[in-house]
Amino acid sequence: MARAEDRVERMDDIERKLANAPAGLTTGQLAVHYGVNRSTIHRDVREMERRGTGLIKSGPRWKLDHRRSLYSVKFTPYELVALFLAARLLSRHSDERNPHVVKALEKLADALRGHSPRVASYIHEAAATVSEHPARPEYEEAFRVITQAWIQGRKARLTYYSYQTGERTERVFAPYFMQPAWPGFACYVIGQDELRGELRTLKLERVQAAALTDERFEVPERFDAERLLASSWGVMWGEDEPVEVRLRFGARVARRLKESFWHPSQRIEDLADGSCLFTVRVGSTLEMKPWIRQWGADVRVLAPDGLRRELLAEARAQVAAYEADEVAAGDGSDEVAPG
Repeated sequence: MARAEDRVERMDDIERKLANAPAGLTTGQLAVHYGVNRSTIHRDVREMERRGTGLIKSGPRWKLDHRRSLYSVKFTPYELVALFLAARLLSRHSDERNPHVVKALEKLADALRGHSPRVASYIHEAAATVSEHPARPEYEEAFRVITQAWIQGRKARLTYYSYQTGERTERVFAPYFMQPAWPGFACYVIGQDELRGELRTLKLERVQAAALTDERFEVPERFDAERLLASSWGVMWGEDEPVEVRLRFGARVARRLKESFWHPSQRIEDLADGSCLFTVRVGSTLEMKPWIRQWGADVRVLAPDGLRRELLAEARAQVAAYEADEVAAGDGSDEVAPG
C-alpha cells in the first residue's frame, strides 16, 4: 500500500515539475531526481497518459501539453494540514479587513472540500474571521494598487502617513517586495522611494491613497529580499552592521525559549544555574522590544547598553505608575460613595 501511495504521489509531482519546466525533462533526469530507475519512470509516464494527463514526447524530453491538460494542484493529507496552518496565519497577518484574503481563503476551502470537508470548513471560518474586521476602503484600495504595481512592474503614487512625524507626504514608489510581519500583524512593502531617493520600507496600513502610474520599473539584480531581511526581527533592516543583542533568560522560562526558533542568527548558551544566554544579530532592536517585554522579569538585557537603558527606563516608569495607583487607592479615590 505504501509503495502504491508513493507512486501516486510521485506521478503527481512529475506533473507539477513538468508544468514548471517549459523545455521539458528527460526520463533520465526524472529517474535521478526521484532516485528510481528509468523503467520505473517509463511505467509512471504510461500510467499518467492512461489517466489523461496531457504529455508530449519531444525528442528525449517529456513536456506537459497545456492545450490538452490544465495542470491541477493535488495535495496529500499532510499538505492539506500545512495549507490549513498557513491559512490560519494568513487570516491573522493583519487586523484590517482584506477582501482579497477572504476570497483566496474561500477559493482554497472550495478546492479542498472534496479532499477534506473538515479542513475546508476551518478555512472558511478563517475567511469569516477576516471579513468581520472593520472595513477601511483606503486600505483595501492601497492593497489592490500596490499588489498590481508589484505584479506588473509599475510605479504607484502614494499618500503616506508617517507615524513618527505625523506628516502626510506624496511619493512615487516602486514596490520590489511585499512582506507580512508577525510583530503587530501588519503588511509591509519594500521598494524604491522617489521622495527619499532610496530603498525604503512602508507599512501598507499607513497608505492613505494609492494610484497606479504608467511608469515601468525593473527590480535591480542586486536586490535580494531574503538577504536584506535576514538580519531583521520582523521587517526592519539597517544599512549598517547588525546590532548584537544579548539577553539572559531565567531558569523558569529557559526551556520554553529553546522550544522555538526565533531568528537565523540566534545562539543559546546554557548556564549552570539553569538560565541561558540568548544572542542574536539584528538590523534594528525596535521590533524586538515588545518580544522582550512579554517575558517580564524572566529576562534581562545585557547588551546593547542603549536597549538596556531604554527598557530599564520603561520598567521604572511602569513601577511608578503602579505605585501612584496604589497611593490613589489608599486615599480612597476609587471607593464608591455610599448611596
